[in-house]
Amino acid sequence: MHSAFFSSSELTLRDRIIDSCVPSTLSLENVANNSNRGDIENPANKSHASICSWFLHFTRINFSSVPRVKQIHEMKLMHGEALKLVELLCMHAADLDPSGAVNIFKHPVFVAGTHGNPELVEKIRESFPVAVQFYDNEGCNPFQRAVLFRHHKVFSLISRISHEQKLIVADNMDNFSNNMLHLIGNLAPPDQLNRVYGAAQQMQRELQWEVEKVVPNIYQDARNIERKTPRMVFTEEYKELVKEGERWMKDAANSCSVVAALIATVVFAAAITVLGGTNGDSEFLVFKSEKAFVIFAMSDALSLFSSTATILMFLSMLTARYIEDDFLQALPKRLIMGLLTLFISITTMMIAFSSTLYLVFGEAKTWILVCVAESIRVLVTLFIYLPFPLLVDMFYSTYGHGIFGKRSEKPLY
Repeated sequence: MHSAFFSSSELTLRDRIIDSCVPSTLSLENVANNSNRGDIENPANKSHASICSWFLHFTRINFSSVPRVKQIHEMKLMHGEALKLVELLCMHAADLDPSGAVNIFKHPVFVAGTHGNPELVEKIRESFPVAVQFYDNEGCNPFQRAVLFRHHKVFSLISRISHEQKLIVADNMDNFSNNMLHLIGNLAPPDQLNRVYGAAQQMQRELQWEVEKVVPNIYQDARNIERKTPRMVFTEEYKELVKEGERWMKDAANSCSVVAALIATVVFAAAITVLGGTNGDSEFLVFKSEKAFVIFAMSDALSLFSSTATILMFLSMLTARYIEDDFLQALPKRLIMGLLTLFISITTMMIAFSSTLYLVFGEAKTWILVCVAESIRVLVTLFIYLPFPLLVDMFYSTYGHGIFGKRSEKPLY
């Protein structure tokens, strides 16, 4: 059942772009056929429709022949058919007596919570509202299973149930006296942790769960059968991941600090070296009136300041406390600022270098300037493909909406 449902959150950025382009229910062949049918019904638009039909036919042949595009298209079609089947089954089961409905809905709603199928949970909840209050053999309800296996889309549905049901779900404890905070304190499954790169981002993702907003405050200090509070469980389970996150961030800070120190050394030496020398009589700079010299001076100074800021930023990371809660905002913000200032220092250093070559060679040897421009383009391309995705991911996870995004206010009943 899980394989029949399709979720764009499980796709990469490239696959999400493909997902937004391919149709979900209507195939390209049917679109072309509908266009041909329009030619017969409205001859006046025959010419325009024929062009559209030809274009769609050409697009179908070239676009749908790509294996990954075809695979995503088939997954979306399967997802739509599975939802229709679930709707029919829910309509049939809703007419049964309560005991019969429980026998039909209990297993699917727990499978949906365990494997992360929010659509299935929503359809079952619409047909049989008390389904979210079912308990399995371990005493967990579907939302607790979603928390245990880190399926945030299923858990986000808890904000759309009634207040009474929300209290019932949040107050539930399993057979080991674990409330929902104890469950989120357990280490996430490896397949969920590996969705993001690096131990630091994994810690940040785990800290972004908003279970404490659902569970009453009295449960924050509640103890389970092992006499452990939720915070004690979390600290014990994530002890190794915190160490890995600290090691990862310190390694990144050390590497970037070395690069920033080298840049600062180079641009400082360039700043105190008089480019082009001075006029022997007046001792004015030879290139003083050149615009390229002004660009060189400004970019060199900016590179020096930004590289120095980078060193200070990463130095603060090396001396940080590295406690659990710091991985949510404090440490990621420092890493983001350090990477941004490092990128600025590299960029301005290359601008200063290019300005120097222009002043020295000018238009006499344009092929040298062309080679420099191509080298800069290669460096920018390398940055886009190597550290830039990490910077974007950290910026989005730190300053964005978090793993839950913008929740819908539409009730499920």
